[in-house]
Amino acid sequence: MSKIRHKKQAVRRQSVMTMNERHKRILDLLGAEGEIKVEKLADRLDVSQVTMRKDLDILETQGLIERIHGSAIFSQRNRFNVAFLEELQTQAAAKKLIAQAAVDYIKEGDSIILDAGTTTYWLAQALAGRFKSLLVITNSLPAAMELSKTGYRILLVGGEVLSHSLALNGPVTVNNLESYHVDRAFLGTSGVSLSHGYSTADSNDADVKEQMIRAAEETYILTDSSKFERNCLVSFADFPDIHLTITDSGISSRVFTEFQKRGIELHIADSRVNGRQVAKVGN
Repeated sequence: MSKIRHKKQAVRRQSVMTMNERHKRILDLLGAEGEIKVEKLADRLDVSQVTMRKDLDILETQGLIERIHGSAIFSQRNRFNVAFLEELQTQAAAKKLIAQAAVDYIKEGDSIILDAGTTTYWLAQALAGRFKSLLVITNSLPAAMELSKTGYRILLVGGEVLSHSLALNGPVTVNNLESYHVDRAFLGTSGVSLSHGYSTADSNDADVKEQMIRAAEETYILTDSSKFERNCLVSFADFPDIHLTITDSGISSRVFTEFQKRGIELHIADSRVNGRQVAKVGN
């Protein structure tokens, strides 16, 4: 093999995108152009058509794109918000594991609240077909749309629509939530720390989360491990307010141990921390 050919192949190997990078690029292209033929997508991402079809199958299963006449298009329900779709793919594998773990804490016929956010969106998707009857109250437009096909009873609270997250927020949302009482609430958080509890960057979001906690018999925090040791502007809950925090195995052993010392229970979705098996919290 010539040195030039070897060098070209080495450069190509270094430039190969991961699957998650390809998925983000596909969504970016579809967001900009609307509809692209499958073979053209494969050419532009320098992958085989077989690989491209597998990528599109995954994105279609997630409800992010649709296939039509040999082309890929943005899913009509998600076309209007690229920012939410991009955030949905951040730590997606971990968030899906957390969502699947959260399903185990829901019982047939429960009434639940789902907070707005990407991890709770994955929970909404995980709920499909798992129960015959649920009452779901949410301030998330994407979650409500995802759940609309399940046959569950869905209540979407009112409020101001936030363009980046498609959440309903503000005083109207808080007022609407005051009239409800549910079995369980599932909330996301932007930060978790021993010094600041659970926090978010937005005071209106904090008000909504506080009301959700008051409305529920039990509250569960769903958060990927990147949010630990992060303090955001407004604290909305302390550890005694929360029944259980569900996270992924990316949490450091040091942080996990510190939480254990304080008597704060964590459910590690795949029961491992830094490759070490840990006790799984029971239902």
